[in-house]
Amino acid sequence: MIRKRSSSLVSGPSIPLISRIPLLSLVALGASLSWVACGGGDGPSDEPAGGAAAADAPPQFETTEVAEGVYQFRWIGHNALFAVTSEGVFAFDPISVEAAATYAEEIRRVAPGAELAAIVYSHNHADHATGAEVLREAFGADVPIYAHRNADAPLREAANPDLPPPTTTFDETMTLAGGEIELHYLGRSHSDDIAVGFLPAHNLAFAVDFVSRDRFGYQDLGSFHFPDMFDAIEGLLEIPFETIVFGHGPPGDRAAIERQLTYYRDLDAAVRAAVEAGLSEDETAETVLMEDYSHWDRYDDWRELNVRGMHRKLSAAGAGEEEGEHEEGGEHDGEGEHGEGREGSGEHDRVGREGRGEHNGENGEHGGEGGHGEGDEGEESGEYLARDETWDAIRRGARLVLSYDAGQDIFAGMVENTTDETLCAVRVEVHLSSGSELGPTPRTNVDPGGTTAVELAAGGEAFERWTAHPEMSPCAT
Repeated sequence: MIRKRSSSLVSGPSIPLISRIPLLSLVALGASLSWVACGGGDGPSDEPAGGAAAADAPPQFETTEVAEGVYQFRWIGHNALFAVTSEGVFAFDPISVEAAATYAEEIRRVAPGAELAAIVYSHNHADHATGAEVLREAFGADVPIYAHRNADAPLREAANPDLPPPTTTFDETMTLAGGEIELHYLGRSHSDDIAVGFLPAHNLAFAVDFVSRDRFGYQDLGSFHFPDMFDAIEGLLEIPFETIVFGHGPPGDRAAIERQLTYYRDLDAAVRAAVEAGLSEDETAETVLMEDYSHWDRYDDWRELNVRGMHRKLSAAGAGEEEGEHEEGGEHDGEGEHGEGREGSGEHDRVGREGRGEHNGENGEHGGEGGHGEGDEGEESGEYLARDETWDAIRRGARLVLSYDAGQDIFAGMVENTTDETLCAVRVEVHLSSGSELGPTPRTNVDPGGTTAVELAAGGEAFERWTAHPEMSPCAT
C-alpha cells in the first residue's frame, strides 16, 4: 500500500495527496504518474521545474508508505527511507539539518510512540548524511549510527557536529533488527562506502547515488569509479529485491537497474570507440549523443557531461594508446582503470593535502553525493561554516577565499592559482545547509599566480551553514 503526506513548508499542515495506491502499479505507470502527485513535470528532478508557477512546484517534503511499515521520506530532491521494525524505527540518511527536523516529525506521525532504534548512513556524503544529531536529539542521544567502515575516517576528519561518525561499522554485510534489515557493501561505485539497505520481508532495497530510475549519472561522473561501477550494479542485481527506492527520484524495480547497467555499458562502449578512433573530448561530446536514452531524465543537462567524464576516465586509463605508451597524470593521477588515488575525489582525496587556515582541513566533494572531481552530486566534505565565517582553503593548488554578504545576499570572493601551471576550467559551487546548491560558476582558466573573482547569488535561500569547493579539469593538450 502507498500513502503520502506532503507539505511545501517545513512544519506546515499535512496535505494528503495519494492514498492506498499499490506501489508496483505506480512503478509500472512510469515516472510521470509518481511525480504528478509532487507537482513535477515530465520526469523526476532535483529541483522544481524552472518557470513553473509556485502552485505547480513540488512540495518541499513528502512521506510515502512504499511497503507495510516502510516509508520513503523525500526532502526537496533527496530521498531517505525509514522502517518500523520489531526493535523500533531504523532511519536511513537524515539528509540535512533542516530535513532531519521534519524527518523526526514524520517518524513520530506514522509511528507514534516508537523508539528510534538506529540511524544508517548510505554513505558519508554530506548531502545525504547530515542531520543525524537532530534525529538523536529528537529521540535520544544514545541512538547508534551504522555505516560502512570506509565512511568512518572521512567523517572523523571532517569533525562536523551535524554529521557525526558512525558508532558501528561493517565490512561486507550486516543484519539489523534480527534480520529484518540487511546492509550490503557492493564495492566502489559512486563512492567507496555505499551501504545498500535490503528488507527481505518486503523484497525492497534502498540504494543511493550510484543507481536511479531512467536518469543520467550526475554531471561528469567525477566520483564514479569505473569499471568498479559495473560490478557494483551487477552485485545489486544479485540481491532479491523487487522494489527499490533511490536517493533521488521515484522508486523503481529490477528492470530499472538492468536499464541503468545497460546505459553505463553503452556509454563506455561508445566513448571507448571514440577514444580509440583518436577523437578529442570535444569531438566525442559532439558525436556520442546516446540517442537511445534521449527520453531519460537530465538528458539535456548531463548527456554531454557524462560523455566528457567517461572520455577523461578512459583516456586516463590508457584507452586508445599503444601498450607501454600510457602515462597516468593530471586529474586522474594514479587512477589507472579502476580510479584509485584520483585527485578531485572529494573527501576521499588524500593526495596533495594543503592547509585550510583556521579551519585546518580540506574541502572535498560530496560529503561526498559526494570530493567529486568535477561537480559531483552534493560535493562537500562535511565541513560547514556559519553564515558569517570565511572559507579559506587550498584544493589541488586552487585557493578559494569566499564569504557570505548578507546585505547583498551573495557569496563573493576569489580563486587564486598557487601553482606554477595554469589551472583549467576552474569553477566554484556552494552548498547550503538547507540542501540547496548554488552554482557552479562559469568555467575559467587561471594563470599561475593569478586570480579570478567568484560571485554566487543566494537567491533569498534560508540557511544557517554552508560549504564550498572549487573544481577544475585537466587542461586540453
